[in-house]
Amino acid sequence: MRTRWIVLLFGALLVAGLFAFPLWWPLLNRSPVADALPGLGDLPPDQQAVVEVIAGEDIAFAAALIESWRAGPDAVPEADQAMPEMQGPTLYKSGEFTQIDAVRYAEGTARVYQQADGSWMIRLEGFEVRNGPQLHLFLSAHPEPRTPEEVREGGLGLDWGPLKGSVGNQNFPLPAGFDMAAVRSVVIFSIPYQEVFSSAQLF
Repeated sequence: MRTRWIVLLFGALLVAGLFAFPLWWPLLNRSPVADALPGLGDLPPDQQAVVEVIAGEDIAFAAALIESWRAGPDAVPEADQAMPEMQGPTLYKSGEFTQIDAVRYAEGTARVYQQADGSWMIRLEGFEVRNGPQLHLFLSAHPEPRTPEEVREGGLGLDWGPLKGSVGNQNFPLPAGFDMAAVRSVVIFSIPYQEVFSSAQLF
């Protein structure tokens, strides 16, 4: 009789455990990465997968990414988005920004203008980049850089300052006499983590 009650009790516990499976399985299945990165679970599955890979190499970079996304888009002020006044501008080259993975990407066009006095203007139009820590605009001799070494290929890798925002048109003036012939791409680059977020090959 006692054995029968033990069997019934065990069966009841087993059935209850199976019904509660959706509740307790996530607790057992949590990864150390998820515990170390609050907010990771709020991302779509494809982005979670990429962030977990990044975290395996650099947990600080992964945390900085999530923190920057929580801050939300940073729009360029309307007054700064207008096409600047230029003297006799000629469109020299242009290119489209590309996606590296599910969390590092930008959209829009990079246009390079030369003015009558020989100076240059780099203009980002229809631009939007996924937020990241301290994103700067770089000029590179590599057509499609993905590493810091490629960004600085040929001793170029010129930093023209921080982005004005993550969303909106923006302008970057360059002085006359600058050798634009060596530049093959415009790059969005994270300074503290030395990571490429996107690039636009110039044609």
